[in-house]
Amino acid sequence: MLPTEARLIDESRQAALTERYLLPALADLEAFFLVVRALVDTELEFTLPAKQGKAYPLGQCLEISQAAHHQLQRADLRALAMSASARTGHAAFVAFRRAGGELRQVWGDLRGEFFQNAFQLGTLYLDVSNDTVTRSKPKVEILPFAEARFIPIADYRHFLRVAARYWHLRIYPNHVLPELAPYCPLLYVAPDGRMMLGDATVYMIALTRAERFEPSELILRDAPMPPDVFRRARAGLAGLAKMLPDNPEQGRDMALRACREYRRKRWHVAGREIGDVIGAVLAINAKLVPATAIRPTTIHSDHVSFAKKVHQMNTNDLIQINGIEYKLSELSEAARRELAMLQQTDARLAELQRDVAICSTARNAYANALAALLPAA
Repeated sequence: MLPTEARLIDESRQAALTERYLLPALADLEAFFLVVRALVDTELEFTLPAKQGKAYPLGQCLEISQAAHHQLQRADLRALAMSASARTGHAAFVAFRRAGGELRQVWGDLRGEFFQNAFQLGTLYLDVSNDTVTRSKPKVEILPFAEARFIPIADYRHFLRVAARYWHLRIYPNHVLPELAPYCPLLYVAPDGRMMLGDATVYMIALTRAERFEPSELILRDAPMPPDVFRRARAGLAGLAKMLPDNPEQGRDMALRACREYRRKRWHVAGREIGDVIGAVLAINAKLVPATAIRPTTIHSDHVSFAKKVHQMNTNDLIQINGIEYKLSELSEAARRELAMLQQTDARLAELQRDVAICSTARNAYANALAALLPAA
């Protein structure tokens, strides 16, 4: 079983627990998870009001699912102001979990249309971010897992079929950075020109490692990436302390050799940690995305999340800081490092703001509970 794999665990036992605790309270469970979603909205509408130019909640199924999972771990949920139905749902959920019921975050192919983050709740499919593609849909969806048409990504061909339809990207084999190609064998090119290595997620890296880098090798065997795409990507990666190929044909050969070499060294078993790989790819993409940008954009020096601005400026080489226009590609390495530190700092500030929102919600709940217990004046 891969991390977050869209598959049931211990199905027979979970089916029994689901039938005993969850099925008699489905409507109440939905009411309870709508309360959880309301808490999440309180946090994220403030800290993540938009993503890639789309207003919350569009495109934020991962963020909403992670925040919901965090809320479900809280010990003080019972103190929140809830309807009778939501309280019944909460009690059913707590009893199910105490009896050994499974709650697991999962990711995969939903109905062949898009990638989705959801939960395995016993033998139920629980989606608390059902409105992140189509806002008019209900926020919460609960149905039997077997009926959800939610399946694990089998390989990179499967991944590409969904990605091409969902993300509207051009996707090529990663023949420009062979060192990372066994872990991230793809290069995304957005309609506006920005480029990014992919797919740097725990699931996809675990998938190719579990199969000895063969899924990556199958994709990397495709025809060399177009020369113009290769040239732009290579220029965007200039200055990296890594050996870059001179042309896509050489890059293809080097990437395939890397897969075979990593397999021989058994790096699929005891190589770089997945977190280290993801960190390396994120650092490279932080350079590659702006360096392959096309249109100018603006960055203000006031307190605006640079992480959000990366999405807003993702195709641009020209930026404005304090009213002065600069080319990202001409900034010094020291300046790029400071931009990276700004991104990390803003990410930490966003985490702290989420914590403040959580604490504020909890404080209100405690205050309401206390008021209900005080004697009449």
